[in-house]
Amino acid sequence: MVFTLADVTIVLPAFNAETTLGDTLKSLEPSLAEGMSLILVDDASTDQTPQIMTQFADRWKTVSFMQMEKNVGLGRARNAAMDAVNTPLMSFIDGDDWVGASYYKNLVRRFSDFPDLDFVRSHYIECHGARRVLVRAAFPLCDAPFDPKLGILPDDRSTLVDQPHAWAGLYSTEFLNRHAMRFLPLQTAEDRKFVWERQVLAKKCLVAEESRIFYRRGIGSSLTHIGDERQLDILAALKELLAFVISSDHPEFLQKAVRQSLAMICFHLDRFDRLLPHVQSLMRKGGREVLLLIPPADRDEGLHRIDARRRTMLEDFLK
Repeated sequence: MVFTLADVTIVLPAFNAETTLGDTLKSLEPSLAEGMSLILVDDASTDQTPQIMTQFADRWKTVSFMQMEKNVGLGRARNAAMDAVNTPLMSFIDGDDWVGASYYKNLVRRFSDFPDLDFVRSHYIECHGARRVLVRAAFPLCDAPFDPKLGILPDDRSTLVDQPHAWAGLYSTEFLNRHAMRFLPLQTAEDRKFVWERQVLAKKCLVAEESRIFYRRGIGSSLTHIGDERQLDILAALKELLAFVISSDHPEFLQKAVRQSLAMICFHLDRFDRLLPHVQSLMRKGGREVLLLIPPADRDEGLHRIDARRRTMLEDFLK
């Protein structure tokens, strides 16, 4: 089957993104001109985001607009739009990122060249102000199909499940719907389980030699810079991730999920100073709950394989 951009829908949710959204939308125009669809979701913004979206939707017949009655977070906003997708392929972009003119066209071509792909993963470019850093997908083979499970291990090295960026690629809508794959209803870390499900449940995927999706980093309003309760979403995400892997038929992947979970808990503990005092207490309590979800033998193995400083920090949770 030959796919074109008319077979693609992009989901773009945003909350208070008036300063960056215009650049995102402008970058999508070359693809829209070739028939690509776009669903814009305003997550109850209090700035000019909904006005920017509605004005843009009025200009393009393949662009639709949805508005949340209250702020529901990135995960729920994406899910609402995913339920409205009626094209064979779909992907996601955030309101502070942008793409090169031929980015989606190049990913669509892979679906035409290689039948029965469940998804195509791309590299991406991190943007730190004016500085650009190419981040390659953590897999050695490009432009050749492979079993996505090969992108999970080894557990002691960065792999595709350690790059939780669902927007860096393109998906078969039928694959996502068949497995009821949606994002966790969270403000942040909403795509951790999604990326694991993608790798475990898919049958065939491909890493494209394409990188022109630009991921803006270092924004002061980003949730990664905020110390309120939204930081606790990582704990809910880790619980869902571990439950999924434990219940799967792939025990060989559990230690990878354990090591990833331990690393993420330690990451937040090392940055305790940015958290509000009551959030620090909740982070400790929630971190312990995550550790207790792991079967004891697997937890002990994971703790044994990390450095002494982090091991001591986590073992204190279990006392």
